Amino acid sequence: MFLLLGLLRKLVVPVVLLLGLIQLVPYGRAHSNPAPTKTARFTSAAARQIVANACADCHSYRTTWPWYTNVAPVSWLVQNDVDGGRRALNFSRWDTAQPALAVVVDKVSSDEMPPLKYKLMPNHAKARLSDAEKRRLIAGLRQLYAADPPASIRRGRRE
Repeated sequence: MFLLLGLLRKLVVPVVLLLGLIQLVPYGRAHSNPAPTKTARFTSAAARQIVANACADCHSYRTTWPWYTNVAPVSWLVQNDVDGGRRALNFSRWDTAQPALAVVVDKVSSDEMPPLKYKLMPNHAKARLSDAEKRRLIAGLRQLYAADPPASIRRGRRE
Protein backbone atom coordinates (compact mmCIF):
# COMPACT_ATOMS: atom_id res chain seq x y z
CA MET A 1 0.00 0.00 0.00
CA PHE A 2 2.76 2.44 0.94
CA LEU A 3 4.60 1.49 -2.22
CA LEU A 4 1.55 2.38 -4.30
CA LEU A 5 1.10 5.71 -2.50
CA GLY A 6 4.76 6.54 -3.05
CA LEU A 7 4.51 5.66 -6.72
CA LEU A 8 1.34 7.75 -7.11
CA ARG A 9 3.02 10.69 -5.36
CA LYS A 10 6.02 10.40 -7.69
CA LEU A 11 3.74 10.46 -10.74
CA VAL A 12 0.87 12.72 -9.74
CA VAL A 13 2.84 15.56 -8.18
CA PRO A 14 5.05 16.17 -11.25
CA VAL A 15 2.06 15.94 -13.60
CA VAL A 16 0.07 18.45 -11.52
CA LEU A 17 3.09 20.77 -11.34
CA LEU A 18 3.62 20.51 -15.09
CA LEU A 19 -0.05 21.26 -15.80
CA GLY A 20 0.21 24.27 -13.49
CA LEU A 21 3.36 25.54 -15.16
CA ILE A 22 2.03 25.28 -18.70
CA GLN A 23 -0.83 27.58 -17.73
CA LEU A 24 1.78 30.36 -17.77
CA VAL A 25 2.24 29.99 -21.54
CA PRO A 26 0.13 32.81 -23.02
CA TYR A 27 -0.66 31.15 -26.38
CA GLY A 28 -4.22 29.95 -26.85
CA ARG A 29 -6.14 32.31 -24.65
CA ALA A 30 -6.38 35.48 -26.74
CA HIS A 31 -9.74 34.34 -28.16
CA SER A 32 -10.12 37.09 -30.66
CA ASN A 33 -13.21 37.44 -32.79
CA PRO A 34 -12.34 40.41 -35.01
CA ALA A 35 -15.02 42.37 -36.78
CA PRO A 36 -15.90 40.79 -40.13
CA THR A 37 -14.69 42.64 -43.21
CA LYS A 38 -17.40 41.07 -45.39
CA THR A 39 -19.63 38.21 -44.32
CA ALA A 40 -20.59 35.49 -46.80
CA ARG A 41 -24.32 35.72 -47.50
CA PHE A 42 -25.94 32.31 -47.75
CA THR A 43 -29.24 32.33 -49.63
CA SER A 44 -30.27 29.04 -48.01
CA ALA A 45 -31.35 29.27 -44.38
CA ALA A 46 -30.64 25.54 -43.97
CA ALA A 47 -27.06 25.94 -45.21
CA ARG A 48 -26.58 29.02 -43.04
CA GLN A 49 -27.66 27.02 -39.97
CA ILE A 50 -25.40 24.08 -40.85
CA VAL A 51 -22.45 26.47 -41.24
CA ALA A 52 -23.27 28.03 -37.85
CA ASN A 53 -23.41 24.58 -36.22
CA ALA A 54 -20.53 22.81 -37.94
CA CYS A 55 -18.19 25.33 -39.56
CA ALA A 56 -18.31 28.81 -38.04
CA ASP A 57 -16.24 28.09 -34.93
CA CYS A 58 -13.13 27.63 -37.07
CA HIS A 59 -14.07 29.26 -40.38
CA SER A 60 -15.38 32.66 -39.27
CA TYR A 61 -14.97 35.36 -36.66
CA ARG A 62 -18.00 33.95 -34.80
CA THR A 63 -16.01 31.45 -32.76
CA THR A 64 -17.52 30.24 -29.51
CA TRP A 65 -14.83 29.80 -26.88
CA PRO A 66 -15.96 27.24 -24.23
CA TRP A 67 -14.36 27.30 -20.78
CA TYR A 68 -11.88 24.54 -21.63
CA THR A 69 -10.30 26.74 -24.31
CA ASN A 70 -8.71 28.65 -21.43
CA VAL A 71 -6.84 25.62 -20.09
CA ALA A 72 -3.53 24.52 -21.60
CA PRO A 73 -2.76 22.31 -23.44
CA VAL A 74 -6.33 22.18 -24.82
CA SER A 75 -6.20 25.94 -25.40
CA TRP A 76 -3.15 25.47 -27.63
CA LEU A 77 -4.87 22.84 -29.75
CA VAL A 78 -8.09 24.83 -30.15
CA GLN A 79 -6.24 28.07 -30.97
CA ASN A 80 -4.15 26.28 -33.57
CA ASP A 81 -7.27 24.74 -35.16
CA VAL A 82 -9.11 28.08 -35.25
CA ASP A 83 -6.10 29.92 -36.70
CA GLY A 84 -5.66 27.26 -39.37
CA GLY A 85 -9.36 27.12 -40.16
CA ARG A 86 -9.58 30.88 -40.59
CA ARG A 87 -6.55 30.85 -42.89
CA ALA A 88 -8.01 28.04 -45.01
CA LEU A 89 -11.56 29.43 -45.38
CA ASN A 90 -13.09 32.40 -43.62
CA PHE A 91 -16.77 33.26 -44.04
CA SER A 92 -16.09 36.55 -42.19
CA ARG A 93 -13.53 37.73 -44.77
CA TRP A 94 -15.44 37.04 -47.96
CA ASP A 95 -13.70 40.05 -49.52
CA THR A 96 -10.40 38.12 -49.54
CA ALA A 97 -9.19 35.11 -51.50
CA GLN A 98 -10.92 31.86 -50.53
CA PRO A 99 -10.41 28.29 -51.74
CA ALA A 100 -12.10 27.14 -54.91
CA LEU A 101 -15.59 25.71 -54.48
CA ALA A 102 -14.38 22.27 -55.60
CA VAL A 103 -11.86 22.19 -52.75
CA VAL A 104 -14.49 23.09 -50.15
CA VAL A 105 -17.00 20.59 -51.54
CA ASP A 106 -14.32 17.87 -51.52
CA LYS A 107 -13.53 18.57 -47.84
CA VAL A 108 -17.20 18.27 -46.86
CA SER A 109 -18.06 15.28 -49.02
CA SER A 110 -14.95 13.32 -47.98
CA ASP A 111 -15.72 13.86 -44.25
CA GLU A 112 -12.51 15.85 -43.71
CA MET A 113 -14.71 18.70 -42.52
CA PRO A 114 -15.76 19.07 -39.86
CA PRO A 115 -12.84 17.12 -38.40
CA LEU A 116 -13.48 14.15 -36.13
CA LYS A 117 -11.89 15.77 -33.06
CA TYR A 118 -14.38 18.65 -33.36
CA LYS A 119 -17.37 16.35 -33.82
CA LEU A 120 -16.39 14.27 -30.78
CA MET A 121 -16.78 17.17 -28.35
CA PRO A 122 -20.12 16.89 -26.49
CA ASN A 123 -21.14 20.48 -27.23
CA HIS A 124 -20.55 19.95 -30.98
CA ALA A 125 -23.14 17.23 -31.58
CA LYS A 126 -24.79 19.35 -34.30
CA ALA A 127 -21.53 19.20 -36.27
CA ARG A 128 -22.06 15.48 -36.88
CA LEU A 129 -23.62 15.93 -40.29
CA SER A 130 -25.92 13.39 -41.86
CA ASP A 131 -25.64 12.69 -45.58
CA ALA A 132 -28.71 14.88 -46.15
CA GLU A 133 -27.14 17.76 -44.18
CA LYS A 134 -23.93 17.41 -46.19
CA ARG A 135 -25.95 17.61 -49.41
CA ARG A 136 -27.78 20.73 -48.14
CA LEU A 137 -24.47 22.31 -47.08
CA ILE A 138 -22.85 21.57 -50.45
CA ALA A 139 -25.91 22.95 -52.29
CA GLY A 140 -25.74 26.06 -50.09
CA LEU A 141 -22.03 26.48 -50.79
CA ARG A 142 -22.69 26.18 -54.54
CA GLN A 143 -25.41 28.84 -54.29
CA LEU A 144 -23.10 31.07 -52.22
CA TYR A 145 -20.22 30.83 -54.69
CA ALA A 146 -22.63 31.54 -57.58
CA ALA A 147 -24.60 34.40 -55.99
CA ASP A 148 -21.94 35.98 -53.76
CA PRO A 149 -18.52 34.67 -54.82
CA PRO A 150 -15.51 35.53 -52.68
CA ALA A 151 -13.30 38.39 -53.83
CA SER A 152 -10.96 35.92 -55.52
CA ILE A 153 -10.35 32.21 -55.62
CA ARG A 154 -7.08 30.69 -54.48
CA ARG A 155 -5.91 28.49 -57.31
CA GLY A 156 -3.37 25.72 -57.39
CA ARG A 157 -3.47 24.99 -53.66
CA ARG A 158 -5.42 22.34 -51.92
CA GLU A 159 -6.23 23.61 -48.43
